[in-house]
Amino acid sequence: MASLEALAKSYRAKKSMVSKLRRKGEDRLRETLSLKRRSSSGLASLERKKESISRQIGHVLQVLNQYSSQKESIARLRAESEERIRREQDVRDSTRQQIDFGPAEEKAAAEERVRLVEEKIVELQAGIREREAAESRLERMIKDLEREKARLEAQVKRQSLARPKLVEQLRSSSKAESVLRPHVETLVRREEQASRALQSAVKRLVEAAAKRKPARRKGGRTAARKARRGKSKVARGSKPKAAGSRTKGGARRSRKRQRR
Repeated sequence: MASLEALAKSYRAKKSMVSKLRRKGEDRLRETLSLKRRSSSGLASLERKKESISRQIGHVLQVLNQYSSQKESIARLRAESEERIRREQDVRDSTRQQIDFGPAEEKAAAEERVRLVEEKIVELQAGIREREAAESRLERMIKDLEREKARLEAQVKRQSLARPKLVEQLRSSSKAESVLRPHVETLVRREEQASRALQSAVKRLVEAAAKRKPARRKGGRTAARKARRGKSKVARGSKPKAAGSRTKGGARRSRKRQRR
């Protein structure tokens, strides 16, 4: 009985120790899996952001190229207008000389040509001002796009710096998982074995205790019967002695009467 109790106690202590190790291993495995999920999620998020930023950069570059082409086209048209103004100014100056030094009959026609040339010059100057304003707007828009492009490229650079760390975390957590998972599974099996051994020892202990109870009751009844038998013997032995003592007392009393 004492050996069974010691065996059950040892199994209980072993199961407690294995359970503690199993819980500790499961905690470490959960932390490792959490780190692995965060690393994998972080890498996936970086990849999605990279693709999104790449699309944004592509769009910015496309618009930037369009604006740059428009600016170049406007600058070319402005230069052409300025050249035309110089030619018209030359025509106007030569026509004015004709008015000053030419025949009188050609003066009216020359003045009309000067008027038309000046109107053309004013028109060209107005076009140049419009193109200059458009060119200024495009320059501001191009600068904004270049700043946006620089911002997006900075994000790509930061992500490229963060990626190696996440890759290393994923690699190390995957390696740790490959070690911890079999270790935890082994501890689970050991805990189940210890639990079955403890249950078996407890069952044997209960059965042994159940067997001892009838033996104790039987021993108690036997002792009681022996005690009762001893009492009855004592009682039977004391009764004759009492009768004999009474007989001897009667004889003494009869002798006393005769003497009188």
